[in-house]
Amino acid sequence: MPHPSPHRLPDRFGTALLAAGLSLPLLTLAAPAAMAEPVRATYRVFVGGVTALDVDATLEVTGDRYRIAVSAVTGGTIGRLFSWKTESQSDGHRQGEDLRPASHRQSSQFRGEPRSVTLTYGPQGDVSATVTPPPETDDREPVPPALQRGTLDPLSAVLDLLLAVGASQHCDRSLPVFDGRRRYDMMFTEVGRRIVDPSRYSVFSGVAQQCRVSYKPVAGYGKSGPTGRFWQRSNPADRPPVDLWLAPVAAGYPPLPVRLETDSDFGSVVAHLTGVTPPSPERRSGAVRPPIR
Repeated sequence: MPHPSPHRLPDRFGTALLAAGLSLPLLTLAAPAAMAEPVRATYRVFVGGVTALDVDATLEVTGDRYRIAVSAVTGGTIGRLFSWKTESQSDGHRQGEDLRPASHRQSSQFRGEPRSVTLTYGPQGDVSATVTPPPETDDREPVPPALQRGTLDPLSAVLDLLLAVGASQHCDRSLPVFDGRRRYDMMFTEVGRRIVDPSRYSVFSGVAQQCRVSYKPVAGYGKSGPTGRFWQRSNPADRPPVDLWLAPVAAGYPPLPVRLETDSDFGSVVAHLTGVTPPSPERRSGAVRPPIR
């Protein structure tokens, strides 16, 4: 297997997982107060049947404020081939039915080379971005300020989806996202309720809501045409959709991601829920098992 370039790591899957983070945890729109405690969910990601990533995500809610923190590190066979880790955090608040991010930070390191993004949001929806290395280093055209305005960061976009599903049970929506380097639309469509079969890789089995996520590139992509990237199609317009299954597995929270599937140049990509704290009351007796070690 060829080693991926440090500049071509999981752009899309990071967005879908993490944020599909598998990002994660949430509060229903109808909830008037903060949850009693943060919710934490862990995931294991397989690429072509081989362990690739371990992901840890936490959501804290205080009043109308939220904080999502997600970390991921390569594991298993892929972790032995190369080392990569990333940490992301989004802070913001709810305003009516809308999420208003205040800041987003993401940092990663591949073989000692750091990369980072810091986004700060103004009261009128304008975005200030600090990106290291700058987009030009990746052979990208910088995203114009007008296309950044009024966008969500990737973690807040997934949280927006989860809040909406918790309130209405429907996935259908399109959200404008700016991650510091790329501007794209995340488009969510309803697939329906499906059965997730028991698996030794996951702590969840049962009925889940399936949503399909696709991406519409807008700006910030390569100037010299498509280039190969780790576990994703080279041309953004040709990337396959991501299927995301959501279910109520955390006490006091709406549905969270319990499974994720997509395709890649290296084979199928599958993410399993390996642990959740606190679990929902009906799952404390054993339907949600201890995390896989």
